[in-house]
Order: sequence, then structure tokens, then C-alpha cells
Amino acid sequence: MSQELVAVTAPTALTLQDDAAKAVQEAFAINITSGSVSEFDLPRIKVMSGAALWLIPTLEGEETAPRIEGVIVHARDTRVYYASKDAGNVPPDCSSPDGMTGHGKPGGDCLRCPLAQFGTAPDGGGGQACKAVKQLFMLRGDAMFPEVVSLPPTSGKNARQFFLKLTTQGIPYYGALVAIELEKVQNAAGKPYGRAVMKFLRRLTPDEQQRAVEFHHMCGQFAGRVQTTAADAAAE
Repeated sequence: MSQELVAVTAPTALTLQDDAAKAVQEAFAINITSGSVSEFDLPRIKVMSGAALWLIPTLEGEETAPRIEGVIVHARDTRVYYASKDAGNVPPDCSSPDGMTGHGKPGGDCLRCPLAQFGTAPDGGGGQACKAVKQLFMLRGDAMFPEVVSLPPTSGKNARQFFLKLTTQGIPYYGALVAIELEKVQNAAGKPYGRAVMKFLRRLTPDEQQRAVEFHHMCGQFAGRVQTTAADAAAE
């Protein structure tokens, strides 16, 4: 994980002066962790269906990009099940914020649930009817609040391997600037999709990491209310 050839600017939220940083953190605590913003309001970045492109929300609408960069300030493994494949942006029939215990119908132990077995997906691609989705809360560019980056099941292995590599170097995931690119691959049914490839750019400085830790703790308070939607798991 060499840093010698890469000079990447950290997200603005991690490089503000103390007074400005405190104001941002107070706004985050008031508007988000207090519940003033609902679980569906936080901006979401997701993989475009059938393409190796990210769908990124902006003030002008959605834009696409093959790569995003930033700092992951919080991460969690979730599961989501929709009985209807055309459910859209509505609460799921069953979901799990920790990937272990499902809430809803059927609910219960996710590891023992028949819907979490491979080969149960209705599209015939060999996947799971109940999708395992990794959610990354990521600070990027000039954004003052994290965006939710949803990695569909087919990107799970790459994400786990990347986090393990960080661990072997003694780097917490919120202590690194990373890039997430998408490579175009096909599933068992021949449908193309984008699979995430995560790349290390550089360590954060001590000051940057201190700010990232503060966002990490704040996101930990809020993350349990951020539900996984059908769109988060669809692009595979």
C-alpha cells in the first residue's frame, strides 16, 4: 500500500479549521443523529443497473462516474428482502441492520433463513432472494455530510478482502483515503453489472483521522436507522 506516487486531497469536512469543523459536527448531530432527517433522506450512491458506473445524486440530478474517492467513516453489513422485485424505494418485507437478525417477514436468524441461501433469487442467476448489502458511509469532496454507498452482494468479497488488507497494515478503514472503481462483469445468466474494486490511496494525517473518528462515532449512532432499499441491492 505505497503512498509515494499518490497525492490525494482529503474531503473538505476533514480539513476545516476547528470552529468550522465544530459547526459541521453540531449540525450533523442536530439534523441527522437526532432524527430530524429520516433514513431515506441521506444521499445514496449506488451501482447503475447493467453498467459499470456509479449513480451519484447532485443538485442538478443524477450523474454517472466509473470511480469515486473519499473516506469511509462508517461501514456495516446489512440484509434486505423484498417479496416483489418491483418494490422500489419503500420499506422492505424483511431487513437486518447487522446482517445477523432479520426484522419483518419472515424475520429471525439470517444465517438459517431459506431466503438467504444461494439459488433462491427469482432472476435465476444463482444469487440469494435476501440480499447481503455492504453499506459504506463515505465523505467525498466538498460534501459536509456522509453519503451512503451501497455495495451489492457481488462486490462483497472484494470489500472484505480490502478491509482485511487494511487490517494487516494496522489501518482502520476510517483512517484511509480510498477509491472505489467498477469493473464490468457478467452474472451466471449473462447479465452485465458493475463489481466494485477498492483501492488504497493514502493514510490520513493525524488531524484528518481525528476528524474522521468523530464522524465515525456520529454515524454509528445514526446508521441503525438507515434502511437498505431494493435499489441498493439490485445492480448485480
